[in-house]
Amino acid sequence: MMNVASDALAKIISSQWQDICTRYNSYQIRTLSAIRQCRTPQLGGSRYLCDRCGEQHFVYHSCRNRHCPQCQNTQTQQWITKQESKLIDTKYYHVVFTIPHHLNNLFLNYPRQMYATLMRNAWHTLDAFGWNHKYLGAQLGCTMVLHTWGSNLSYHPHVHCIVPAGGVDLNGKWRTIKGKGKFLFPVKALSKVFRGKMMNSINDFIHDSGMELSSELLNKLFKKPWVVYAKPAMNGTQSVIKYLARYATKVAITHHRILSYNDLYVRFRYTDYRHKNQKKILTLNPSEFIRRFIMHILPKGFCKIRHFGILSGAWKTRVFPNNLTTRKSTYEMWKDLGFDILKCPSCKKGKLIFQNEIHPSRGPPENLKHNTMIHNV
Repeated sequence: MMNVASDALAKIISSQWQDICTRYNSYQIRTLSAIRQCRTPQLGGSRYLCDRCGEQHFVYHSCRNRHCPQCQNTQTQQWITKQESKLIDTKYYHVVFTIPHHLNNLFLNYPRQMYATLMRNAWHTLDAFGWNHKYLGAQLGCTMVLHTWGSNLSYHPHVHCIVPAGGVDLNGKWRTIKGKGKFLFPVKALSKVFRGKMMNSINDFIHDSGMELSSELLNKLFKKPWVVYAKPAMNGTQSVIKYLARYATKVAITHHRILSYNDLYVRFRYTDYRHKNQKKILTLNPSEFIRRFIMHILPKGFCKIRHFGILSGAWKTRVFPNNLTTRKSTYEMWKDLGFDILKCPSCKKGKLIFQNEIHPSRGPPENLKHNTMIHNV
């Protein structure tokens, strides 16, 4: 039995490396290789010396891959800092658009096209309801995050949308959503419109690709309700940002959920949302665990966080000119949060002084940047 640590996922990948290299494509292999080598001597790093106790500390570069759970701590805080001055000071609603599992194979085979279609039609649905004078009659906004997993690593494509409780009308004036703040739009109506828009887009894609959808599948897709979920309004931009950050920088699984692993199995915690959010434990063989994780590797360069309407860059610059982003270094960011990342983790009093670079044992990944110290955060 192995002790579960922060690099648990990397060790599981390493144990299955030969199998991975024979089963998956080059992009998936490069992604897993980055996670496997994250914060190891293979990526190089820096040597520091405490000016008080004299102990040496080695800090290795992170892979900075968006699928790596070890890199998400700093990225989450950077994202929060970036968004703090960009949100409009109003209530926000959380809306989730999902697809039926019957479309999973189509999404797995054409992820780039289908993910873009899902996000585009989710926004078109919200935008149509926003311009409807029955509900608002103004230009709405949305920050949208794509997710592809369930808690047990199953394949479940859906998008989380944070929508302000109002918009800008044709006269440039702010209008607040109707409904006395209890709901954004009726979810049953949202579901029907969303289903219609998605099916039109999917039919066009299938036709242009020279394929066909069976009549049986079409009947299932039109008869089955498409789930659109909406939560009550949230107050305060800080709570909205922190809430959204959990979705924006989240990866399919982190080491906190992995209980134990060896060459025969991987055990991890998950939440069973179909049975009153019960906490359960799932055991998979390592090969199946890796297969499920790989399903959630996004296409290269695909943008999973998108801003629409009045929350898009062009709108905010024109309508909300005071919402400017102040960029801080990683050191300044953590210091503002009360963490001195240059404090010696051994004596807790000395300051770490940079000594020299440690060259990587191989060429670093593209656009690799020096990873500022975060070991004692």
